[in-house]
Amino acid sequence: MLAILGLAVPLCAMAQEATSPELITEDQPSNVIEPVLSVTPGMKNQPVWEFGIGGGYFSGFDYPASKDRNKRAIALPFFIYRTPTIRFGGGGVRAVAIENPRVKLDVSLGVSLNASSEGNRARAGMPDLDFLFEIGPQLEVRLLDTPVASGGRLKARFTSEVRAVFVTNFSSVGSQGIVAGLGLGMNYRRVRGSKVDLITSLSVTFANEKLQDYFYQVDPEFATPGRAEFNAQGGYLESRIFAGAAFQPRKNVRIFLGAFSELYEGASNQESPLFETTSETGFILGFAWTIKTSDQMVEVVDMGGES
Repeated sequence: MLAILGLAVPLCAMAQEATSPELITEDQPSNVIEPVLSVTPGMKNQPVWEFGIGGGYFSGFDYPASKDRNKRAIALPFFIYRTPTIRFGGGGVRAVAIENPRVKLDVSLGVSLNASSEGNRARAGMPDLDFLFEIGPQLEVRLLDTPVASGGRLKARFTSEVRAVFVTNFSSVGSQGIVAGLGLGMNYRRVRGSKVDLITSLSVTFANEKLQDYFYQVDPEFATPGRAEFNAQGGYLESRIFAGAAFQPRKNVRIFLGAFSELYEGASNQESPLFETTSETGFILGFAWTIKTSDQMVEVVDMGGES
């Protein structure tokens, strides 16, 4: 996805599971057994609501193929609410259309942070990049869910999504195009019976011309001797490889970290003067402390990603 949004799925998934009971399987050793709850195969029980505090530090980039780092540190309370058809929190708001142990289709929201052009070498003198919000359908298909002989469980999934993008500075809102992506994700839960989860994902993202214009277009009024006028085109935007780990030192606390590599070779606007690099690497680390959960539970699909 975009500079920050693409990290939301794996990291929010790790944070959400801080206190959520899972179906107990024979591969789990006795020292990590949690209360056994009656659930449909391929599903899991989660609290209807959760409240806590989460925070972290992110080191990424202003926009795809930018060399200027965008670093953010934040700590905020979070609230998650789940019903069979609506999910709020943990990375967005979701309206679930189809949900079964094999396939999940929902409508979801996402956000990408803003970036100032001041201090950005390539965009100096150009308008700032405002917050981007996205909404659209997302399809998840379970590819694998199997116990590992040495302990733990391996899960894999395919994802596909199309989202409308909107830009805002919180005084106005405008349409900013369409983004679409395909992805593969794999989780190794409770590695060798431990309290560690490993998460990896690979994604490819495409965007129409209107969104590509936002990142790479150089209109005549912003052209300089070192920054030629450029007309951006729609097409391939980026690929991302992500690897992360989560550790649960206490039942209601989860610590997570991850690194990502973004690849831009062959992108549709590689010739833009705002396109500075064909690859870049960033990282994120954080925590989620769940303070209180509801006693009432709701059954949701466990695809290994967000729930």
